[in-house]
Amino acid sequence: MPMLAKLRRHLTGLATALTGSVVVAVTFFSFLTCANLYITRGQTAFESDVTAFVAQWELNQSLDLVQIQDLAQRSEIDLYLEENGTPLFLSNLSQQTVSVEELQEVLMNAGFDITAAPLSSYSEDCLIQKVQLGGKDVRILAIKQAHSESWHLLIAWQSLEEERQILGWVAIGFILLTLIGIILVASLCWVVAGRAIRPVEYAMQQQKEFVRAAGHELRTPLGVLRAGLSILPNEDAKKATRHIALMSEETVRMGKLIDQLLILSGGGIVHSSQPEKFEPDTLLLSLAEEWEPIIYKAKRHLKVNLPENNLPTVTASREEIRQILIVYIDNALQYAPVDSCIVFECCEAKHGIRWTIRDYGPGISNFNKSKVFQRFWRADSSRTDHSHFGLGLSVAAELATRCGARIGVSDTPGGGASFWVEVQSSR
Repeated sequence: MPMLAKLRRHLTGLATALTGSVVVAVTFFSFLTCANLYITRGQTAFESDVTAFVAQWELNQSLDLVQIQDLAQRSEIDLYLEENGTPLFLSNLSQQTVSVEELQEVLMNAGFDITAAPLSSYSEDCLIQKVQLGGKDVRILAIKQAHSESWHLLIAWQSLEEERQILGWVAIGFILLTLIGIILVASLCWVVAGRAIRPVEYAMQQQKEFVRAAGHELRTPLGVLRAGLSILPNEDAKKATRHIALMSEETVRMGKLIDQLLILSGGGIVHSSQPEKFEPDTLLLSLAEEWEPIIYKAKRHLKVNLPENNLPTVTASREEIRQILIVYIDNALQYAPVDSCIVFECCEAKHGIRWTIRDYGPGISNFNKSKVFQRFWRADSSRTDHSHFGLGLSVAAELATRCGARIGVSDTPGGGASFWVEVQSSR
């Protein structure tokens, strides 16, 4: 259905947008956390290497060029060293064109004067986490260490290009994971939306079939009425009386169909009655007395089966149970063969009291037992007798839902169908 397909797309889009937003937010903050941890780790390692070198320099009071080169190559750190303002060493492993004036300007802007001796015997340091130097981003650490008669200056800087490239690849990886996650979420939302609208689709299909079948069923009595009314002016009194009788029967059938349609739509004249305590066998006997003339007139026989022991009372909606049993009786009259027996039965069951209406007609296959309570369903699709509209059993199902009763169908021993309704006893 185009409308349901559109609804499914809209539900999928909405769910994907909401869930995708959460995925993007989680991925973004996860990337920021990982990036910060990676940058902090690199900065900590940079400070540790430089601090260790300064400590070694102070301990030995001399410079080991091999150690300097090893530190510079291993950690990819460039160094500038001074003693009492006199340059000692300048490494430039990163191949950057860096001058002392550039370093001085950057550090001066940060409030660190590399030309002045430290003001106390304690060391002074300045860390710049990110700055442009030689056209590239670097981090800088400058340390001034005072001694009794001299002072040392060390400036170390490290390029952030490799770090930035790694973070770029990590960002691409996070973006790809996010896209894959959104695609998976969209696929899952599409499946879930399909399952969510499946009951709606089934209900709409049932409604469409219901309206189509109801229109077809109403067309028959209306056709009879239209035909009868068209010929009445030309009929004599005797024939007119017969046609009026036929039209009256059709109006009764049409009224019955309309009542059943109203019940199924929830707007029928039969409303849920209040539960009341009553004798289950009394209800069955009253129905037998009411229907005995009708059953005999239809050339069927009636038999009532009741247990020898008294049945417990039940507390249930008596009117709904009665209407369900009337549906069963009417159904049995439609399908029970002529001169066969229709059995009214009441007994105790596992879950309470059960009323059963048995017939010895064609019966219902196991495959069709789950369909008998559907609207307009008939076991014999070729049946042309429109006095039975295929709504009665679905009305019984609706009434059972209203009053909380259990209904079902089983095979009659020897052939036929046994329809039952069951409620809990008052014990």
